[in-house]
Amino acid sequence: MLTIATLGPKDTFSDLATKQYIQAIQDKDPVPCADIKYYSTLSQTFQAVGKDCQLGVLPIENLSEGYVQVVLDQLLDTKLFVISELLLPIQFSFVGFCEQFSDLRDLYVQFVAHGQCSEFINGLEGVRIHNTQSNIESLVLAQQKGKSAGAIIPQHALSHATEAIIVDNDVTNYANNQTRFLVLSETPQARILGKEYKTTLVVNNKQDCPGVLGSIVSAFAMQKVNLTSIMSRPTRSQIGNYHFFIDIDGHQEEEHIASALVEIQAQYAVTVIGSYIKAVS
Repeated sequence: MLTIATLGPKDTFSDLATKQYIQAIQDKDPVPCADIKYYSTLSQTFQAVGKDCQLGVLPIENLSEGYVQVVLDQLLDTKLFVISELLLPIQFSFVGFCEQFSDLRDLYVQFVAHGQCSEFINGLEGVRIHNTQSNIESLVLAQQKGKSAGAIIPQHALSHATEAIIVDNDVTNYANNQTRFLVLSETPQARILGKEYKTTLVVNNKQDCPGVLGSIVSAFAMQKVNLTSIMSRPTRSQIGNYHFFIDIDGHQEEEHIASALVEIQAQYAVTVIGSYIKAVS
């Protein structure tokens, strides 16, 4: 049986994305069964891949908040491969267990969701904000706290908040909010000709060489490779020294991409985390 690690408990956005992925693979091959294993943090979810689980589904980037740093840092030094990506619409609701809004004293919100609902949160006065590891944990903690508490939860989880007295159906900053999820595996995905691909890679700059970013951009530009994103992360060896997390359009086996990678690898350590079919928004 296929086992997939994801951030729990059930009905988190990660759980929703995992079920979407399972449905997609079962549409192609209805035989395999899949079992979802839930973990309480993103780090634990990542570490389970290749040990307790064959695959993992983790959020990597949000439309408004950018990259999920804890997942990005894990990817910078991993032997796992990205084999797929998913795009999931993300909308949040507020649920309150107080008699009226003015009685709200404690708000529970997942640390990534916080930024996606910042306009609503910043409008609150005299309310203690408690960041949690998952959206469903926010709901559980608010329910346990009782009549002075509220939580920001996914719209699809409203059915679990049956005791809520106050409900604001949409507290998301952006109507078109979405999050990109990556599917991770110990083995890379075989290339399927005719499909549109993305490639994710890391350029390691532990040697603290000058002009790294310029060299990378120049090598890809010369081969007409489209860079869709570049994110720098500190090497943690000294101030001002960074690794680069890069997404490009195309498969690493395509001639122009392979040529650019050879040029970059002549100067810096490069890890290709995976080439995978591009998600359609």
